[in-house]
Amino acid sequence: MKRIYLSCLLMGWCILFATTHAYSDGISRENDEIVINGCQTGVVDRYYEGNPISAWINDCSLTTKNHGEYVSCVAKLSKKLKQTGLITRWEKHILRRCAAKKTSIVLYNAAIYTMEDDPFMAEAVMIKGKKIKAIGPNEEILALAKTNTDLIDLDGRAVFPGFIDPHTHLFNESNSQNLTLDDAQQLAVEYGLTSIANMYTDPYWLDIFMQYADEGNMRLRLFLYLNYNHSCGDVFGTWYEDFAPRVQHAPKVWVNGIKIMAERSVCNGLGVRPVFTPELMEYFTPYGLSLYAISQLHLSLEELTEVIQRADDFGYQVAIHAIGDLGIETSLGAISNVVGRSTNRKRHMILHNYFLRDDMLDRFAADNIVALVEPTSPCHANSYVNRVGERNRRLFKRWRDLVDSGAHVGLNSDWPYLGLSSLDPMQKLYAVVTGKNGFDVFQSSEPCDPMIMDQTISVFQGLKMMTIESAYAMRMEKKIGSIKPGKMADLVVLSDDPFEVEPDNIKDIKTIMTIIDGKIEYLGEELP
Repeated sequence: MKRIYLSCLLMGWCILFATTHAYSDGISRENDEIVINGCQTGVVDRYYEGNPISAWINDCSLTTKNHGEYVSCVAKLSKKLKQTGLITRWEKHILRRCAAKKTSIVLYNAAIYTMEDDPFMAEAVMIKGKKIKAIGPNEEILALAKTNTDLIDLDGRAVFPGFIDPHTHLFNESNSQNLTLDDAQQLAVEYGLTSIANMYTDPYWLDIFMQYADEGNMRLRLFLYLNYNHSCGDVFGTWYEDFAPRVQHAPKVWVNGIKIMAERSVCNGLGVRPVFTPELMEYFTPYGLSLYAISQLHLSLEELTEVIQRADDFGYQVAIHAIGDLGIETSLGAISNVVGRSTNRKRHMILHNYFLRDDMLDRFAADNIVALVEPTSPCHANSYVNRVGERNRRLFKRWRDLVDSGAHVGLNSDWPYLGLSSLDPMQKLYAVVTGKNGFDVFQSSEPCDPMIMDQTISVFQGLKMMTIESAYAMRMEKKIGSIKPGKMADLVVLSDDPFEVEPDNIKDIKTIMTIIDGKIEYLGEELP
């Protein structure tokens, strides 16, 4: 029997090699290569009872008679190492999986919410490679398991499709939050996010993102929206046409479309300047008028129509920043000019949508224009009412009205502008279900009244907006956003079931496992 050799490569990724592993059962396993994905720097070089961990693993190889005994030996060793605090629960799980050379996973004894109509729930799911192979009752799915299947008993925990955030600045603003790109990704996967869109990408940032991904660092799916213009209004032009839409340009990185600023956003340290119609401005406070009276659109209706038409002709989706009612109205009109009464196949969408008049609500569904929205909070609403006047309060963030109109609505964070915790799907869900503040950026102002109960939505609708609806918004609903055989194996396991806990307790739900492409990217709690 030949020895198992372990070598730690640069960047802290460890590989366990068994060039020829012949057990006493007579089975020879030529080129038995096990990659320990996610092994932290120096794991196998750490010492246990005076010897390197590599030596202990090698002893398992030398003292066992067959592969089953070897797997059991490594499992017992990893348990001891975890109990001593020498390795993390994540490293323990990786060592066990790699020893067993698992090529498939079954999550069973779970409450699996597929976000599909049929079936809506299941007890077990099988993952093979990067895709979902089957879902169904425990007995049916467990019957599909082989000796190389990793069986994970979830003890009744809730499982959902991996959460999707279709509007973040996770990558281009990570440095402003004192996070590296690695840190930003870790934060995302710990929250159960498996796909995100980065909504500000200029040529400088694009080069950085592509290089980062080409070096093999991308863990979640990143969908980029390349900027047509700057938040201050400066036009970058059609540079984006060098990057074909819906094409994977680097590992796990796609260019989905272009970002257009209809109004001024954060610009040179100054705040947003939405553009409103005179009808709304009639009721503004003096303070509001001092801020917004001279706000102007970056692009006229005709100019915006022309930009969208060119993008549409080349296959790009457009995502338009619009907060004020005139900014939204202009965006709706320009998209309608391009798509007419078609199905809006490029899924052109409008971001933010803070102030919606009654006559605007039905236009989203009529032309299949996607709306991306952030949760609200009483403090956030009050801060705008202090500017736009009490009479315009009812127009602020009308998410239930928008959903009830039949429009496709995705729930996003716009991270980090509403605080670090805004990336957490459970904080977003808590906010839209209860009407209370879910964001740390407003905590210093709490409590704020009144609650925004007239625009709250159900737990189901909120979860839908963070899964299949967000997948639809990014034109990826055939691959992600629900748990269905043939789709990508992106799943999240939660500590509690948001359908079962009290609404006020939704914010306390934690992610205990995140799976992306069939690979466990985060494990936050010990599993059987």
